Amino acid sequence: MRSKTSFLYRAVLMGGLGLLAVVSVGQATAASLEVFHADSLAGPMAELKKAFEGKNPGVTINLTSGVSRQLAERILKGETCDVFAPSSQAVMDQDLMNKPIAGSGKEAASWYVIFSANEMVVITQKGNPLQIRQIADLARPEVRFVRITGEKDLGTNRTIEFLKQAAALEGKPELAQKIIDSAAVDPSKPNNVPNTVRAVKEGTANAGVVYYSAAVAAKNDLDIIRFPASVNLSDKILNAASVPGTAKNTEAALRFVRFLLSAEGQDILKETGQPPVIPATRKGNVPAELAS
Repeated sequence: MRSKTSFLYRAVLMGGLGLLAVVSVGQATAASLEVFHADSLAGPMAELKKAFEGKNPGVTINLTSGVSRQLAERILKGETCDVFAPSSQAVMDQDLMNKPIAGSGKEAASWYVIFSANEMVVITQKGNPLQIRQIADLARPEVRFVRITGEKDLGTNRTIEFLKQAAALEGKPELAQKIIDSAAVDPSKPNNVPNTVRAVKEGTANAGVVYYSAAVAAKNDLDIIRFPASVNLSDKILNAASVPGTAKNTEAALRFVRFLLSAEGQDILKETGQPPVIPATRKGNVPAELAS
């Protein structure tokens, strides 16, 4: 009888411990981090997410990719965002810094760090069948060209500026506008970075202009043509990161930003087409743990 009772006791105890383990695992995976980022950062952020979650098993990162200014609008409306990474410090300065969040009395942002840079490149179908080597080649009649066209998308004006500077460098400035105008523009259906990459990968376009990081993320399916620093806008395209006033998991958010600035984070950025800014530029009331 005692043996049977002892067996039942052990079974109940083990069952209870098993239930406790399940609860503990559930609690460990319950914490989530909402990261909003520019669509040009999709490739780097996917790799950073993987590495960070590996080091922080109690945190799950949810990535939301989009146009930087549109993501900033969502934060201003009060949507939860633990880390915001736009593709321009101007978005931080003009749209979020010291701006009120609707109905909360909190500031959308009071600080940010600039952690990486980018550049504009030309992408072609895999193998570059039309032998596109320079900007002037995009003006050839057989080339179907695609570009970013969204009114609020920073990539739209960056593409235009890049084409003008690169065409001028080649001694054919008059071709820039011809190339710009050759891409279809439909205000009701703005073209973004992912759509531009997809069009070239799927063959509905022969070539396009996107960010280097977006091209690197799709390098197995297309070819990349890079240009000199004097025209690729690498001195102007700077990615920022901040923990907005709508953050729900501030401690983990700061850990993620710190990871962006770490040696491991910088290595990931390099591998994914995002040269890190070293040392990172800091602006505003940067938290002490990120101050150096």
